[in-house]
Amino acid sequence: MALLMLGGAAVLPQIVKAQSVDVRGRGYDPLWRNVDEAIEAFFGAGPYLREGARLLTPDYVDNGGSVAISVAIDAQMTPRDYPQVVHILAHGNPNPQVVSVRLSPESGLGAFSTRIRLERSQRLTLVAQMSDGRLLRDDVDVEIATGACADDGVGAPQDVADFRPVSRVSAPDSARVGEVVTVRALISHPMETGLRLNELDDWVRQRIISSFTCAYDGIPVFRARLYPSVSANPFFEFHCRATRTAPLGFTWYDTSDLTFVNQTVLNVS
Repeated sequence: MALLMLGGAAVLPQIVKAQSVDVRGRGYDPLWRNVDEAIEAFFGAGPYLREGARLLTPDYVDNGGSVAISVAIDAQMTPRDYPQVVHILAHGNPNPQVVSVRLSPESGLGAFSTRIRLERSQRLTLVAQMSDGRLLRDDVDVEIATGACADDGVGAPQDVADFRPVSRVSAPDSARVGEVVTVRALISHPMETGLRLNELDDWVRQRIISSFTCAYDGIPVFRARLYPSVSANPFFEFHCRATRTAPLGFTWYDTSDLTFVNQTVLNVS
């Protein structure tokens, strides 16, 4: 098996059948059509604090097929003060849910970045629940020159079904005790929305990466639930607090019933 390299980190890609992995909670979510309805279903009526959480995006994007977003939440990243779950929602997409992320004190920073699809110029909303019960919210407006969401994608249905993803990760080879390191993960994947017609006017069946987890010595430090509004070739940048020499394990779950696994070791001194 060839060794993949990304940013100096060696990883061993593997593909396993999903039946060997606990897939509970990875799918079959309610299909919300309205952002405020979804938020109330997540957390209730509030109140939502308008400080302490920031959703960062460009003001203007040429192509809505890949819009960079970053999240920054003020937190000490202790058991008493960290963001338990963060939801990103898009007011103008067919399904407002974009991505939901769970962090932990071991994440070290309440921050992450990814890339998403937007159908048109619209408002994006971040809502988060902190470990002490506080609810945070931030809203930003993004202008899109060319939208791309519901029908974004290329290839015949069989091409999508036969696609073989490749996952890569980047993490430091070594770190000091207590240092917060940056971790990046990427998987090649069409993220087929299921809302596209091919040249024969047949629906192309949905196929997405629906969840991603990074675990440090078996403890999850970053978990994401992905929806079709995440861009093709999903990418995440996040963080981990180095405490001991231990493996970093990465798992991507594909709705075609495959799980893609990478592992590297963080050496701590």
